Amino acid sequence: MFYLICFGILFVLAVLNVQMHDKLSTQILSGLAAIMLIGIAGLRYETGGDWDAYTNIFANLESIDSGIEEGFMFLCQSIKSMGGTVQHLFFVVTLINITLITCALRRYTQYPVVGLLCYYCLLYFQLEMIYIRQATAVALCFFALQYIRPKKIVPYMLFILLACTFHRVAVLMIPLYFVMDRKLPAWLYLTVIGIGAVIMWAGVPWIKTIFLTVSGWLGDAYAEKAESYTENAFYNVNRGISVGFVLNLAILAVIMFFKKQIDEKPYGTIMLNMFAASLMLYYYGYELIEVSNRVRLFFLIGLIALLPMILEVLPIFMERLAALVVVAMYCFVFSRFIFFEQPRAAAYNPYQNYIEYKINPRPSTGKQRLEQSKHEFNNERKQ
Repeated sequence: MFYLICFGILFVLAVLNVQMHDKLSTQILSGLAAIMLIGIAGLRYETGGDWDAYTNIFANLESIDSGIEEGFMFLCQSIKSMGGTVQHLFFVVTLINITLITCALRRYTQYPVVGLLCYYCLLYFQLEMIYIRQATAVALCFFALQYIRPKKIVPYMLFILLACTFHRVAVLMIPLYFVMDRKLPAWLYLTVIGIGAVIMWAGVPWIKTIFLTVSGWLGDAYAEKAESYTENAFYNVNRGISVGFVLNLAILAVIMFFKKQIDEKPYGTIMLNMFAASLMLYYYGYELIEVSNRVRLFFLIGLIALLPMILEVLPIFMERLAALVVVAMYCFVFSRFIFFEQPRAAAYNPYQNYIEYKINPRPSTGKQRLEQSKHEFNNERKQ
């Protein structure tokens, strides 16, 4: 219920943002939304996924090998040297991420609060409450996109290189500087993504051999990880036909309908190409669900700026309001299991707040709920 209430608050702020999008109102509304998002994930206590792994990493920094990226290790060491705990790490990481995303959204769209609402439903629970290293890398890459259109290659590359110190996969964003702002015809998007959808629907095997070969070229460390992803029973699962399969095609069709107006936006083409790349990873990478999901996060974030752009092209407030409802419903579906407190979301529900537990100390159910959530998730994957 807690997350559902937060969704409602964000939706109200988004409605106000659509109605009042002058600079001052936008700054106030987006600031309120950002503070709420920072508070939820930044002050969580034994809630969400991977908190136990990061707690262990933080407690044993001196004995951790070099497998963890330098930027994240430096951040952990800095916080620990000042007497901080893993809770301070969670707060600082969330503060950095949401600040970067909010500032970027203010530049990319008139309706940054709508973008934050989309982020909350589409990516927030994965990035801010599970993959926190990758969350920072994704936020840095998203912020860097503003330098593509004015052709400011130096700041773009600096932000991407910084992102690589939190998650190596961010290196994929380096060559994309040269192609991400290129306008392509609608038929090309529909054809390429449509073929991918057919390949996934028909279950045509093709990518595992290529993935293993390329990983082998990159060195032993990458080859071992690739072998783990293709042989481990947890990772070696195909993406099945689900609600997401249909919804992704539906939203692509809607975006293609407004493509001409979106391309006229300063960052429209960039965000469209980001989303198209995420769909290609979704459909063509269906055999390696864990790999494609992780890489896809770097590109899916483009959708949180792309969806508000659809509202921008509608001339009448009531049309924009109706479109906001549809966008909110579309995004809602992707986190419905958390909002409705389904068993696989036990790690998130009930929400535990660090300040509350400091004021009123009591046994935490975090570990048990995390194990239950992992168990339910594994069972769903086997089915």
